[in-house]
Amino acid sequence: MKKIVHTYFNRRWLPVLLFLMSTCLQAQVTKVFDKTIGGNSFEQARIILPLADGFLLGGISPSGISGDRTTANLGFQDFWIVKVDANGNKIWDKTYGGSGYDDLYTIVASPDGGFLLGGSSDSNKGNDKSEDGRGNGDFWIVKIDENGTKQWDKTFGGEFPDDLIGIAVLPENKGYLLAGTSQSPPTLDRTAPLKGAGDYWVVRVDLTGNKIWDKSFGGNSFQRSTGIVPTSDGKFVLTGSSSSNAGGDKTENVRGTVYDFSDYWLVKIDADGTKIWDKTLGGDNEDEAAYGVPTPDGGVVIAGTSRSNQGFEKSANSLGGADYWIVRVGANGNKVWDKTLGGTQEDYGIRLLPTADGGFLAGGFSRSNRNAIKSENCRGDSDFWLIKLGADGTWLWDKTLGGNNEDRMGDVAQSASGDFYVLGDSFSDISGDKTEEAKGETDYWLVALHETPCTTPSPTITINATASPILQHTPGVMITVDGCESGQISWTDPDGAQGVGPFIPVSTAVIGSRTYSITCTKGSCSATVTPVLEIVKPPVASTFDGYVYGADCSTFRGWAWDGTKPNTPVTVEILDGPNVIGTLTAGEFRPDLLAAGKGNGNHAFVYAIPQSLVDGALHSLSARVRNSGFILKGSPKALVCRPGRDSGNQNKPPVAPTPTILIAPVTAQVNVPFSATLVAFTDPEGEELIYDLYNLPAGLEFDPFDRIIFGTPKVAGTFVLAYEASDFIERNSVSFTLTVLPESTSAVTGSFDGYLDKVECGTIRGWVWDRNKPNAPVTVEFYTGTTVWGSTVANIYRDDLKNAGKGNGAHAYRFEVPAVLKDGQTRSIRARVLGSTYDLKDSGKSLTCNSPARFSAENGAELQVTVLGNPVLQQVQVEVRGAEGRPLHLQLTDASGRQLSHLQIEQAKAIERPVFNVQQQPAGILLLRATSGLKSVTLKILKP
Repeated sequence: MKKIVHTYFNRRWLPVLLFLMSTCLQAQVTKVFDKTIGGNSFEQARIILPLADGFLLGGISPSGISGDRTTANLGFQDFWIVKVDANGNKIWDKTYGGSGYDDLYTIVASPDGGFLLGGSSDSNKGNDKSEDGRGNGDFWIVKIDENGTKQWDKTFGGEFPDDLIGIAVLPENKGYLLAGTSQSPPTLDRTAPLKGAGDYWVVRVDLTGNKIWDKSFGGNSFQRSTGIVPTSDGKFVLTGSSSSNAGGDKTENVRGTVYDFSDYWLVKIDADGTKIWDKTLGGDNEDEAAYGVPTPDGGVVIAGTSRSNQGFEKSANSLGGADYWIVRVGANGNKVWDKTLGGTQEDYGIRLLPTADGGFLAGGFSRSNRNAIKSENCRGDSDFWLIKLGADGTWLWDKTLGGNNEDRMGDVAQSASGDFYVLGDSFSDISGDKTEEAKGETDYWLVALHETPCTTPSPTITINATASPILQHTPGVMITVDGCESGQISWTDPDGAQGVGPFIPVSTAVIGSRTYSITCTKGSCSATVTPVLEIVKPPVASTFDGYVYGADCSTFRGWAWDGTKPNTPVTVEILDGPNVIGTLTAGEFRPDLLAAGKGNGNHAFVYAIPQSLVDGALHSLSARVRNSGFILKGSPKALVCRPGRDSGNQNKPPVAPTPTILIAPVTAQVNVPFSATLVAFTDPEGEELIYDLYNLPAGLEFDPFDRIIFGTPKVAGTFVLAYEASDFIERNSVSFTLTVLPESTSAVTGSFDGYLDKVECGTIRGWVWDRNKPNAPVTVEFYTGTTVWGSTVANIYRDDLKNAGKGNGAHAYRFEVPAVLKDGQTRSIRARVLGSTYDLKDSGKSLTCNSPARFSAENGAELQVTVLGNPVLQQVQVEVRGAEGRPLHLQLTDASGRQLSHLQIEQAKAIERPVFNVQQQPAGILLLRATSGLKSVTLKILKP
């Protein structure tokens, strides 16, 4: 192996770069071409099928004759098929549809050399549709020849929505198995019983589309089918997701801690529809299977999206809001391996391709910037994201493709030459990887990729600190590595700690020359750089004291004092990360400082937040005495400040609570369920507010309506969170600290007093405080024996506690009883201060709660809200139970809180099934909130 050593000098620091060059055995990927294909409206691409002379591209289109579309629209939305050659040039296009909405989801090659198209349709007879619709959407298959000429079509359905997703070709010309989701009871073409709110529905047809039989598979809640996989042992695996516990055809309970979360659900059947086995695969949160491919051993590999952390079948924590989750199971359904792949935000696994070399190519779309797994930043709002895996799931390379707007991958194929062809839909114009202008609102976007022998990478290093050398104790110093696209980065710091990813935190506690070793690896090709950072002792040493006591989007506030010069004001530097953004004198008078013996009391400061920080980004602000290493206590403060809309200066921003959120840090513990309700902001105009929370550690989520942090933390540490409120015109934010303790920790001590007042199936309530810290909230943990059920912060204000001399009175708690306790068993519930041996008085109260489904049946009071199919495309179909006879309000918003639609029902029926139209809504997360009386339910909905 040849080694080449290069030495460079830089004014900022003195890095020594050592490059290691090796023979290249692996491959990397480069773009060959891209093509934009579309009409003048919203095209969505979903399928690419390799042919001997090119590819068949399939999806949906509402366009008329325009752009690449040569036929008039037949209804509101049609199947649209485009044949292209190997260079992406269009050969012909064809449209198939009725008078309504027709959604194409799958294409298979038929034994006679033609194709069978499959999807759903709510059209009646007319145009290409030869039969009337059965209900609110049916299975619809269309047989075409190799030139796209229609030969016949068939409709199958019941009285409610039925969506065809996948088709499997039976051997020996025995026909096809059609697989999808059905919400219909036995009626019309459906003879199989309805097991839950929606089932997997399989219909067998012969080669001319005549129905032979139908079968359903489901549990007692909702199942969503995503396809059918022919396995190498002659059987078939139905793929999808289920939110059902054991019952019906489902032999295992839901894995998640909330009863309406879903898991991957696999059902293996034979050619006659007889069930062989079923398997539930999931973690503690939402897991949605999207696609499956066969393996040589009779098993399958499933790709989808997961929001779960480590636990149950999931072996790794979540990396962002949503990740790709790839799971391989054997012929018996047992898990072989799983892989979590994601960036820092939302990543949605859509497709999986078995590659010619025995590996897999996982694809979907990503809203994440780079991290240890994703090697490139997002180009626009979302991009195609591809990850090449070995046969054992080993990461080999990744590729991001996109323009300046939304780009969403639909499918991927491999040509006979080995190149990859990636198809999706794009909102982007010429930008990033996109070389052609948009033809309509969204278009088909086809990208060809080629694997080539790797070349030695050339990583480059930058540092975010502008000062040179770096002062000891400077906060937020970070090394950033570039030039490792499609590769992975590993590093070792001067103290021997190791990590992965392009962002390397730098400790400035130790002075001297600090050497880092950073390696970029692409397959077997790698290069190592060894930067050296100089950390120096501050020129001024003195006895300083000081504290940052407040920060919002208006001001950053604190005080600083030099004990050796008690009446002399000190100069304070304001830092954003490691960089100084402002300097001011701490010379304002505060009587409390005078009373505390801080000289003449003239030592406070108020720093006005500059407009440069009002950019929507997360900023970490600290204060430091100039020319010293003393960082004021209470630093850093996290802020997210956004420009307000022009309201003629009549609207004022929300006012942060006083004191800010919590006086003391919130405390949680790794692998202990946790919840905490944050204090509300106040809107000067009395408008409704929506909230956001930034920098939460893995395992925790935030409810933007009820201001609740919830989940099970997976990472120990101290996290500075930015808490933001918006009235949809103006915004404001403040920060507080969340401390997550490790699983085993030293005992917490204090002079505690408190009670476990109420233990009921809805909530557990009481109060607790620490006499030694009368205004600091305490975290309470609930347990039975050695099993911990969860924890919450006692920070709710009660007048009686204030009047009884319990500090500021904000020491009550309210803990939502988790679903795991709602199983009919009787338990003795105890409460203690987290990390201590202090048990609250009256601990040991009995709790017996039925399961949610049984509770609803017996009491008729549990509000149950189900989205019938999630992700959604054109419509959000909702089923609401448990509000009979009472007012019901439903509100649909986007992730930023902007209201999209709402519905008020004055007197709800036993079952309500409202529908919201979201066809024109961009891709993203939607929030549906249902409220009836004092009960409310909020669900997340994905619109891909």
